Amino acid sequence: MKRNPFFIIICLVAALLLPACSQDEPGTPAGEAAGALPLQIGRVSLTVEPGGQPQKRVAESADGSRSVWQAGDVFQVKFDGSDEAGTYRITDAVTGAVEAVTPLYWQDTEPAGLTARYTAPPASADGTIDLGDQTAGLAYVLRAMADATYGQPVTLAFAHRLAKVRVELDGTQARRVTQVEVNNHTRCRDDGDAVVGTQAGWIQMRRADATTWEANVVPGTTLPAEFIRLNATTVAQVSGLTGLAAGAMHIIALTVGEETTPITADNCSNLNGTGNYIVSGGFGQTITVTGGSPNIYLQDANINVGSGNAIHIKDGNPTIHVQGTSSVSSSDGAGIYVAPNNTVTITGDSRDDQLTVRGNNGGSGIGGYVISSNNGTACGNITISNVTVISYGSWNSMSGDMAAGIGSAVGASCGAIVIEKATVHAYGALFDPIEATPAIGCGYPMSGDPTSIPVVKISNGSDVHAHRGGSVGKTDYIGWAGSMWNGTAANSAINLGGGTCTNSTIYCYTGNGNNVDKTIVYDASSNATEQ
Repeated sequence: MKRNPFFIIICLVAALLLPACSQDEPGTPAGEAAGALPLQIGRVSLTVEPGGQPQKRVAESADGSRSVWQAGDVFQVKFDGSDEAGTYRITDAVTGAVEAVTPLYWQDTEPAGLTARYTAPPASADGTIDLGDQTAGLAYVLRAMADATYGQPVTLAFAHRLAKVRVELDGTQARRVTQVEVNNHTRCRDDGDAVVGTQAGWIQMRRADATTWEANVVPGTTLPAEFIRLNATTVAQVSGLTGLAAGAMHIIALTVGEETTPITADNCSNLNGTGNYIVSGGFGQTITVTGGSPNIYLQDANINVGSGNAIHIKDGNPTIHVQGTSSVSSSDGAGIYVAPNNTVTITGDSRDDQLTVRGNNGGSGIGGYVISSNNGTACGNITISNVTVISYGSWNSMSGDMAAGIGSAVGASCGAIVIEKATVHAYGALFDPIEATPAIGCGYPMSGDPTSIPVVKISNGSDVHAHRGGSVGKTDYIGWAGSMWNGTAANSAINLGGGTCTNSTIYCYTGNGNNVDKTIVYDASSNATEQ
């Protein structure tokens, strides 16, 4: 595991203008001592200790871009030297409106210092604050000190009393981390001069996004040797971080698994060897594999190319790792093409990971593509495992050449298709009213008939939703394409080309709708039962 700790000091900003909570004119409230006047709070802001820079949030705004108070937040105010406390509540986080819950009253007209405090969660009866579980929201200890003048609004500038620790994960296994903890104090007390930890232990951090974790902790100059823990078992040794400062954010970058190389315009045309490559967000160029067994990580990626195949496996046996929700599409080719005698493996951490693949102009979602009119390229082997895949075939508007959702294009051949422990939605194409392709299987050429179908193996509790493009010529759901001339072996069937289906279910549809024609359940011996 690579350990790259570093820190950035961050300031805490969220200035909110709050209207005064007072009478229009000084006076004597009914039932109060002569000369008593409610404390007026004219402005509340959130600032930083000297030398710091902004933290990301006190409470998270809707878009996560800034720090804000939340409506309903309650803070306490005391005059220095007095045990009497007033409480005030923020009523509108947008306008900063505030109201007195229990007003604090002046008892004389002399200037006075005061201290305001806010804690989340609220302090217990003995004054301690629970920091132990921040998975649902960060803990906060804020304080403001000010000099107040009788009859005039006071400005309260709150500062963070805790330090923020942010852990940013990268690497091939970063998204497999489901829990991050920081070794600090699970309980603390604000003793005025400093926040003091009262109970040591592991704090469960909040997951800010797929690979970022945060917690607010007690500041200090001494850190335990075992500071960060992943998935409750793996301890990451952090070096170079000598202390935690109040009002500062300390960022720790950890590589989990192997390091990855971002896919860019400079390297996308020649992925090879056994490297680990990653693409996230939008990408508009063809990714070409030229050899070896590279790992390609699609991390919430959107690969969309205008011509050619979006992912072109010229040579090699790559594994495409789907992390989150990604899409791969081409406007004029296959979504993912693998050349003959090669294998592409598409996998995820679970079926919650989803990949949508779309071919166009005669290209398969995953499989072959059209080289020229009535001429398609053969494709290699396709394995789909532990992931959800949605794949669309297409037809060529000029020639009428067609491709299956997963499989071959035109009349070319396709290698074996293996689906294991996966959910697949595959959509064939319809050249209405002449020809249609199966969800998984062979394409259809402009003239003549296809000569082969791929071997399909489905296993390990897979769910395959097979949408044939149409019922033309009794197009198969899996297997053969069909035509109005009925020149193929299509028979509205599930034809696995000599392969098997075990412990899995195939749902059969005609067209892109959700009306099921039939459901076939296969047992461990490949016996089929129609539901």
